[in-house]
Amino acid sequence: MPRDTYEMKSNKPLSRGSSLFGTDPQVQLRTALQSNDFATFKKLIGYGAVDLEHVYQYPDYKTCLELAVSEPKTKGEFVKLLLQHEVEVNKINETHSAAPIHFAVESGNIDALNLLLEDDRIDVNVKSKGNTALLMAIKKIEELDDDREQDLAKYEDMVEQLLKAGCNANSPDLKGITPVYSAAKQGLERIITLILDYAKEPINLDTYKDRRGKTARDYLGEAFPHLLPKFETEEIVEEVIDVDKLFSYLSRHEEDNFIRDFTKLVKKNEHRQALASNNGMHTMLQSATEKGLHRVVASLLLFGADPNATCSSNTNRPIAIACQYGYYKILKLFVDNENTLFDSVNSESLVQITVKGMRSYAKTPKADFNKCLEILLKHPKININVNHLDLKDNTALHYAARNGDQDTVLELLRNGACVGLRNKFNEPPLADINAKTLETFLDECITTNGERPSDDDYEIHMKYSFLVYPNNSYENEISKVPLMDNSINNHKEFDALLAPETDALLYMTRNSDLRPLLKHPVITSFLYLKWQRISCLFYSNITFYSLFWLSLILYIILGYGVEKKQALVESLNIITYIGTIIGLLLLILRELFQLLVSPTRYLQSIENWMEIMLIFVTAWIVCSDSAEESTKQQLSAVAILLSSAELVLLIGQFPTLSTNIVMLRTVSWNFFKFLLWYCILIIAFALSFYTLFRKEENDEQTPPNPNAVGKEEEEEEDFFEDPGRSLFKTIVMLTGEFDAGSIKFSTFPVTSHLIFIVFVFMIPIVLFNLLNGLAVSDTQEIRANAELVGHISRVKLISYFESVLIGSGRSSSRSNSCLSWLPSSIQDLKIIKPKTLCIKFFAKRISLFPFFLPKYRIIVKPNQDNKIEIPHAEPLGKFSDDYEDIEGRGTCCLARCQNYRLNIEIVKNAKLVISKKTNVSEFDEIKDLLTKYETKMENLENTLKKVLQSLETYHN
Repeated sequence: MPRDTYEMKSNKPLSRGSSLFGTDPQVQLRTALQSNDFATFKKLIGYGAVDLEHVYQYPDYKTCLELAVSEPKTKGEFVKLLLQHEVEVNKINETHSAAPIHFAVESGNIDALNLLLEDDRIDVNVKSKGNTALLMAIKKIEELDDDREQDLAKYEDMVEQLLKAGCNANSPDLKGITPVYSAAKQGLERIITLILDYAKEPINLDTYKDRRGKTARDYLGEAFPHLLPKFETEEIVEEVIDVDKLFSYLSRHEEDNFIRDFTKLVKKNEHRQALASNNGMHTMLQSATEKGLHRVVASLLLFGADPNATCSSNTNRPIAIACQYGYYKILKLFVDNENTLFDSVNSESLVQITVKGMRSYAKTPKADFNKCLEILLKHPKININVNHLDLKDNTALHYAARNGDQDTVLELLRNGACVGLRNKFNEPPLADINAKTLETFLDECITTNGERPSDDDYEIHMKYSFLVYPNNSYENEISKVPLMDNSINNHKEFDALLAPETDALLYMTRNSDLRPLLKHPVITSFLYLKWQRISCLFYSNITFYSLFWLSLILYIILGYGVEKKQALVESLNIITYIGTIIGLLLLILRELFQLLVSPTRYLQSIENWMEIMLIFVTAWIVCSDSAEESTKQQLSAVAILLSSAELVLLIGQFPTLSTNIVMLRTVSWNFFKFLLWYCILIIAFALSFYTLFRKEENDEQTPPNPNAVGKEEEEEEDFFEDPGRSLFKTIVMLTGEFDAGSIKFSTFPVTSHLIFIVFVFMIPIVLFNLLNGLAVSDTQEIRANAELVGHISRVKLISYFESVLIGSGRSSSRSNSCLSWLPSSIQDLKIIKPKTLCIKFFAKRISLFPFFLPKYRIIVKPNQDNKIEIPHAEPLGKFSDDYEDIEGRGTCCLARCQNYRLNIEIVKNAKLVISKKTNVSEFDEIKDLLTKYETKMENLENTLKKVLQSLETYHN
């Protein structure tokens, strides 16, 4: 039949689209099934345009066959057609944990069930959550309403058909309930009769006991005593050990019985099928692991159970279950097994699963999560990435910190966990790590070589592994071993090694609890090393801008400030003009590059807006010759102020001067906030003065001064003739410049004097003294924390250089809350990546990991002028240039001139930390010694009591 004819005759013609049957034939197939449009359904299948095993998403999560048998109304034609095309009939649906035969029983569709049973491929004993279709049909009878005669007959017919098809009448569910027990308890005489008539094996009436200790035999004796003799047989029935029996042992935690019967199967060499079986919810190894049956797991692994096997309804590997519940003995068995896989399970590493399980199963009797964690992190056979990211980009450290488990946090940090990795909610682990815990770890990062502090060979070791950012290409290498592999000879691989190193420290500057830790010698030494790497770029930037500022200032002064131009002045003016243009072009390139690297972060900075204004103003000055002289003069004044302010801020980035800039910013901002609220009163006084002191139009004109000779008398300017000028005069009066002689108090002598006195008291006296007090308070606070302020400024400066040359993490683009309402894609926008341009050399030079510090630590020799040594792996590999530089043997003269000696204050603080740790160790030794003595005294006291009791007994 032609396609057009078919579409005309069909009740629901197929829509035309880009494909044969519309835009989505798969959806049309489901629509045809739901609307009983068999012709369309058959046509779609006939053309082969659909996948019959496709699982439809919300709200069904079923295949076509599962949908067809799940409806109470018969869809026999659809089911037959699907079975003819050999769709899967025994596959367990992952969402519902059921096969088509279970869906048919669940919906009470006996016709669909019969069609399934007619298929030669059907497995009638397949289980759904531990239930066979037979047991499910008997349990469904219990759920029927009082008016259930018709449904009861239907389910009884289902039971009959299932028993005829060979369904096992002894197969129990997860709790051990058998079909005959369920039927006997409900009083279903016909069901029991059907089981007697069609069961292929003798029925066991004593398998399951409920909480009251009653079995199926007990219920039969109460309800149908006449049926009991039919279950008895004169033949000696050999004990049957099947999979269901073994699973029932596991469900009741009968470890000895399981091992006994399983050993019998092993002796008969019939255990392979049991090892590969599942009860619809677990494999045998999964079930034994979840229940913590250590001996059962050992027995299963010993006789060949696959340690990685799962079932469709439970994809957690047994080792993941052991980690989740903290069963360290079982975990040790899996670790010792040669076939065990240690990769991630459902996008979670074993370490993450263990840490997450601590919160839910910490009180489980057999659980010991600390030992599990120790096995995973320290066993030589296992190489798990401690910084593995799950679907939410959380690491194990995120979960440990969120749980408040400080011991686990310390253990993860000791094994290379990074504190700066951010999840999808832009939160690093630092957000939940206790400051005291982090300080304890930082103290542990400072060690010695065991020599006496007075020896020349005395060394202080400082470790920075907690700041190392793992990358996508070499996560395990960065986390476990130094990245000094000669195989890294690819540009893309080279780029992957570069990552921001101060992101975690930048977060600490914004966290009030963690901010004091920036003074810790581990962090200050790290910042010192970063500053040594980045200082050349900083000085180059200051030098460039200073030359540009000087050229601009001289060009403006020589162009507008010198009236009588000479030849020398003209020549110098041309030179400064050229210098200004060159500087302007370089400034434009610099700002444009920063803008394209991170637009959101660039636009959040007030300094960048000042630079943008400076670019436009300077361009107007040097490029617009036709502009009016007055316009140029005004633009020149603005350019001088902007360029000078920018130079001050740029020089203020130097660590030793940062305190002064912070004071300037803090005081200015606090003044602005205070005056923003107080301006209401200032505006009120300005309007009051305008009302009182303005001149009326009918005021008499002042007669000319007859004594004036040769010139007109200059009239004094009236500052109160309009509200704007009155406000300006009032603001000037804030400084104490009243000029009261020019104010006309004579118009309203009483009112004007009173308001003026109130103004003098409230504004110049009270307000200004209050502002001075605020300034003094802010200044003293900043000076008291001058060291910390310097470290914070250095972190921000280094982080900004990293964001420009390497690229920044998500934190940089979301540092301020003013743009937090924007979508994350806009906040993280990067038009260009820094490393795509020809600045890889600079990116490498400012990075410490892994090129400069291949082992993420340094060695300081305090008794050798605080000399720094960089330990590195042998051979050096292709990234060995930096090691030559720091030792003064490099080819770069600038590198040889640098003084790689650690700051003496940092060394002193490191010695204090070591001394504190030593004192604490001595205290612990004394404490342990006292504890031992206390124990001995208690033992002696107990012995004396026993002696006294013996003596009393002897005397009595």
